[in-house]
Amino acid sequence: MKKYYYGAVAFYLIALFGYITYQYTTQRSELIAFIDKRLIQCASVTDQLLPPSLHTPETKFGSISPEQDRENRLKLSRFAESVTVKYVYSFVLQEGKVYFTSSSATAEELKSGEDISYYFDEYTDASPILLKAFQTRTMQFDESADQWGHFRSVFLPHISPSGRVYITAADIEITNIDAQLHKLLMQSLGEALFYILILIPFFIAYRMQNKGIQQELSRQVAERTADLEERSIAVTRLLDNANQGFLTFSLPLVVENEYSQKCLEIFERPIENERIGKLFYPDESEKREFFEETFQAVFDESDEVKVDAILSLLPHEFVINNKAIDVVYKIIEANRAMVILTDITDKKNLEKSIERERNVLKMVVSAIGNRDEFFELLDDYRHFLANRFSCIDTKLTPMENLTELYRQIHTYKGLFAQQEFVTTLQALHKVETKFASWLHGGGVSNMTLQAMMNKIDFELWLEKDLGILRETLGEEFLEKKERVMIDDTSFERLHGKMAELIKEQPDTCYELNDLLELLQRLKFKPIGECFSTLPKYVEQLAERLEKSLYPMEIEDKTSFSVGEEFRGFAKSLIHVIRNSVDHGIESPEERAEHDKDESGTIHLAITEDEENIMIEIADDGRGIDKEKLKQKAIETGIKTALELENDEALMDLLFEDYFSTKEEVSDISGRGIGLASVRAQLYKLGGSYRVISDVGIGTQFLFSIPKKSLTKE
Repeated sequence: MKKYYYGAVAFYLIALFGYITYQYTTQRSELIAFIDKRLIQCASVTDQLLPPSLHTPETKFGSISPEQDRENRLKLSRFAESVTVKYVYSFVLQEGKVYFTSSSATAEELKSGEDISYYFDEYTDASPILLKAFQTRTMQFDESADQWGHFRSVFLPHISPSGRVYITAADIEITNIDAQLHKLLMQSLGEALFYILILIPFFIAYRMQNKGIQQELSRQVAERTADLEERSIAVTRLLDNANQGFLTFSLPLVVENEYSQKCLEIFERPIENERIGKLFYPDESEKREFFEETFQAVFDESDEVKVDAILSLLPHEFVINNKAIDVVYKIIEANRAMVILTDITDKKNLEKSIERERNVLKMVVSAIGNRDEFFELLDDYRHFLANRFSCIDTKLTPMENLTELYRQIHTYKGLFAQQEFVTTLQALHKVETKFASWLHGGGVSNMTLQAMMNKIDFELWLEKDLGILRETLGEEFLEKKERVMIDDTSFERLHGKMAELIKEQPDTCYELNDLLELLQRLKFKPIGECFSTLPKYVEQLAERLEKSLYPMEIEDKTSFSVGEEFRGFAKSLIHVIRNSVDHGIESPEERAEHDKDESGTIHLAITEDEENIMIEIADDGRGIDKEKLKQKAIETGIKTALELENDEALMDLLFEDYFSTKEEVSDISGRGIGLASVRAQLYKLGGSYRVISDVGIGTQFLFSIPKKSLTKE
């Protein structure tokens, strides 16, 4: 019975105060709604009263004259007085600070000239709500109280025709309204107090009865609170010494007040109340939006499997204040997440150091294992560098010269990659990127190209790699090539003299035949030997791209020997090989899905007939998607659909300058220049080519070169 009595009393009190509260809030809400409507109207009219040119991206201190500012102030002051609002004014946000662009003043202020806000005065009392209006570009209301009274304000964002965001605002004094509401509230509370006094005896009795119970409960609560505080301190101590950063955030994606000491070390500032997206992406708005949208999707999703899938889309490594940070995301409860941050800078530096040492060792092993090719490339590249200024032919257009330079740099990059060079390879990739931007942007001249080739210190990059080899293998390795160099002119003179002696005195000079044959072997070598380093390169490239390949086979069915004329074309075929490994051969998983051997094959065969040498490079990869090739060519405007009606025209696209179906450029492929270099070298020899490809089966590159272009009469 007792509990029902107290329940009835409680219900009475709740209903009484509920009614008083309802009356008060209803009347206040109606008044505020009326006031807000007036404020919005005033702020809107303020925007119309101000000149359209007042808010532009160039707006700054001194943009308008004092007379113009005074005219705007008087206009706004008359308007504010006519509609009985305290102030109307406008703001802009610049470099994180809020500045007045106009403001009304009261009659007293206009008369005295004091407390007036002039054009581009900084507003140092900007409230968070005003800043929020700038950030969200949505209308905001605010209330403030100071020694001049109690005011309600509206902040109404606008965007000028020139794109500048600004805010018009209006203030109205609500001190009198508060006084009326306060009087009404006091009257209602007095009536309620009278009725409450009637119930006091009952409460005294209840209080005495439950005092003992409350004391016991208080004691238990105090003990429990002390225990929880001790545990909380222990957990905080543990987290602060875990060498990891722990922080939590919840809607609206703002970091909560509690986070570990390591977070301060990582971010180098307090981070409470910061938006989680801005914390990780302070200067990248698109990534920040994606990050926050992803977490919003996580909070909206209840399926744990889907939550894990969504979280997997987020990056797990960041660079924050020059530190590499590993990030783990955990959902700890509905609409609340934890982020665990681990500084892995030392680990990353160690990995980079190990990777560099590994690359250096690979370069050293390659130099030892492919000694002849190494010195041949070195001599050839040094010759290119010594004559690089002659590559710019003033009789040709800048784009023609740039294209030729681009091809040569691209080819040398591939050759140095084959020899596992480190610094030279990276530097040539940067040069290639610069040339690519010029090719697409235009506007380059032959003088610019000459200046660029003069400015770039190719020799320094090469010397850095050679310095590593000297340090590892000793100076003798680079000095003792174990071969004698003879220039072309001296060779031809010696060869001609011996042939002439044999022809004029065959009986007495017959022993010179063997010597002449030996001399010819110094100049020429079997054509198959020109490709001897390709199998090792294919193996290295496949390992880098995580593809499985059987050892590359080179089949030379000829007895034909070649000289210097063939070297350029032979070197250029590295681009075909790279495309076969990168574009052609599928990953082991993809090959397995299509019931193919998980390991792919690349084969090079050399054959001959009476007049020509034929070279075939074939792979059993995914083949060339002709429809994709055609669509790309039409989209880029290289060819029309009518020009691409047959397979031969489609395959010719592969050899076009700057044409590639690959979306991303890497240091391996994607520039669209490699096969163009192959065609250029092939045409120098008067050769021709054909490409045969079937989707899912593989691709064949067939090259035919006249024998007469590979030998001198």
